[in-house]
Amino acid sequence: MKLSNRERIFFFGGLFALGILGVFLFRRKPRLRALPPPEPPFTPPDAALHPPVPQLGALRFSVDRKKKTVCAHDVATGDLVWESSGEDRFIIPGAAFPIDLSPDGELWVANVGRKRLERLDPQTGRFIASWQPTEPFGGCCNPVRFAALAGGRFVTMEKGTRLARIYAPSGALEREISTDLSFSEHDYYLYREKRVIHLYDVARRSHWKVNYDFDA
Repeated sequence: MKLSNRERIFFFGGLFALGILGVFLFRRKPRLRALPPPEPPFTPPDAALHPPVPQLGALRFSVDRKKKTVCAHDVATGDLVWESSGEDRFIIPGAAFPIDLSPDGELWVANVGRKRLERLDPQTGRFIASWQPTEPFGGCCNPVRFAALAGGRFVTMEKGTRLARIYAPSGALEREISTDLSFSEHDYYLYREKRVIHLYDVARRSHWKVNYDFDA
C-alpha cells in the first residue's frame, strides 16, 4: 500500500510522539507512598509475663507438668514437703496447668482436662473440694487462666470458647469480661496487683482490670 506524503507525515509523526511518550513514562520515577508507622509492641508488664510463685507462710507452691502433680516446697530449705495428684489425677493435655492462692488462703488448681478447679489443703496437699460453673466450661480443656478471689469467686480465661468471665461461688455467671479473646491461649496473661486482677490478650491488644470488690 502506497502512502501519500501527507499520510507519511502523520504516520511517522505519530510514531515519534509515541516514542517520546514511552521514554517519558519509562524515565518517570514512581511516587513512593509513605507507610504508616508500625504499631508499638503490646507487651504486658513483667509481673504478668513472670507472675510470682504462690506462697503461704513457709510453703511455696508450684506445678509439675511432666508428672502432672502439685508440689509444696519449704521456702527456707527448698525441700519437698508434699506432692499431690488431686482428687483423681490431673489431666493436662496442653501447656496450661494454672495454680492460684486466694486472699483467703485457699489453694486452687485447674484440672483443665476435667474442666474444673480443685481445692487442696495448703499444708498437706489433700484434696478438699472441686468447683465448676453451673454451665460447664466448653472447649477441650479449661480454664487456661484463672484467679481465685475472696469469698469463693473466680475470674477465668477460656480458650476455644474465647471467653473471660467472673463466676459466683455457686458457679453462676456474674459477668462477662470478654466474649472475643484471641484464638491462642499463649496470648492470654492474668496476674494480681494489689486489689486488682489484670487480664491481657496480646493478639487483641486488650487489657482489662477487675477489682476484687467488682466495682470496676
